[in-house]
Amino acid sequence: MSIRAVITTWVVALLFSLFATIAWRGGETAADVVLRTAVLDREFDVETIDRLVIEHAGADDGSEAPPPEDLVFELGPEGWRQTSPFEIAAEGFPIRKVLIAAADLAASRRTPIAGFDGQDGPDLAGIGLDPPEAVVRFRSPDGERRIQLGARTVAGRSWIRVDDDDEVLVVGDDLHGRLLDDDPRNWRSRRLFSSDREIDGVVIRNGDATIRLERAGRRWAMTAPVASRGDAATVDGLVGILGRVEHDGFIRDGDFDRARFGLEPAAAEIEVSRADGTTERLLIGGPSGLVSRDRFAMVDGIPMVVRLDEATLRGLLPSVSTLVEPTGSGVRPADVKSIEITAGDEFVRLERNLDRWSVEFVEDGVRASGETSTELVDALMTTLVETRATEVAIQAFPQPLMVATVVFNGFDGRPLDAVRIAREGPGGRWAFENGDGVLRILPASAELPLAIESWPRFDP
Repeated sequence: MSIRAVITTWVVALLFSLFATIAWRGGETAADVVLRTAVLDREFDVETIDRLVIEHAGADDGSEAPPPEDLVFELGPEGWRQTSPFEIAAEGFPIRKVLIAAADLAASRRTPIAGFDGQDGPDLAGIGLDPPEAVVRFRSPDGERRIQLGARTVAGRSWIRVDDDDEVLVVGDDLHGRLLDDDPRNWRSRRLFSSDREIDGVVIRNGDATIRLERAGRRWAMTAPVASRGDAATVDGLVGILGRVEHDGFIRDGDFDRARFGLEPAAAEIEVSRADGTTERLLIGGPSGLVSRDRFAMVDGIPMVVRLDEATLRGLLPSVSTLVEPTGSGVRPADVKSIEITAGDEFVRLERNLDRWSVEFVEDGVRASGETSTELVDALMTTLVETRATEVAIQAFPQPLMVATVVFNGFDGRPLDAVRIAREGPGGRWAFENGDGVLRILPASAELPLAIESWPRFDP
């Protein structure tokens, strides 16, 4: 076949395709078909959309159940938030997918509602647009665009109507899938405590027990059930969990009976206070299943029930003993000028002199003093100030087992802390307490130089 014949054949084929398209479009030009494939105009800019409204219209099926409430998502300085039917932080990624799906809509078929040549138009009810299955509204500084979602057809196509245009369109069903197949509740943030501001107070009420933690600068203090030092590592770990903890799934929205979910009264509560004065409170309710140890929960003020799994609950409800600092004293060794040890009838005083330590004691009515072992002093302070107890018990100090008291004094001569020491008989375990009603228990292998004979004296 000659080149001229090939070119002629291609031209005839293109003309035939063009005539067929014009006939199918009811007289529209080929230019109209190409230019009008995109559903939304170029002014629909994903980056400028700041409000998204989803109206679940649906048909009247005669049921007594209330229709689904409209969902409203708005973009603010801290990102996307659901603002109706109640306010809660939202995830920007799935919302952006919806915006992109709308921007990418392309029509493969356009049918005027009035029909062609005076014929009847499409059956709007039959194609799911009277009423529509859902309506989605997009707001930007340039105005609002509205898309009605209709029925789905074959091969991944769906009917829509844009604004109040006089035509209906067949498009891909990506937007349908993201709005109808996806549960928009999943666009909400699953974080239980959504603020990113610093936490400076935590209250945990679990049954009749209450734990209260307060930040004091860079340190944490426990004020209930005892007034004690908070363990920095454990409390910071708890605060980290509270800052990122997520629930395991949505259960119920709207009006519901709290008692049905064990939330009135709640089995446990966690209250978080932040540096800006705001407070959030998590209510933990009853079991969410007959066998599962998961529980229902809700954030107070947000009408939404969620599920917490067992692992999450363990992290949120620690025991008191794990939150108490497990060292005998909270002083810093560098702040200590002198140490006074009273063990029965014996008294030993240790005093720092630059990088050396001196010892002073009275034995058999005779006062003695001199330099002593710096390593021995360091070992004493390490045991009392840095060594973490193997066990922590919230109980009164066992006075009958008391063997010594150690007082740390600062450079101004004032006491920094006093530690009472008990022991379960010769060769038994040690217990330290510094006035907070908490025993820090160390194994019997811990060595404490308390008696006068434990301290060597070197004449200067």
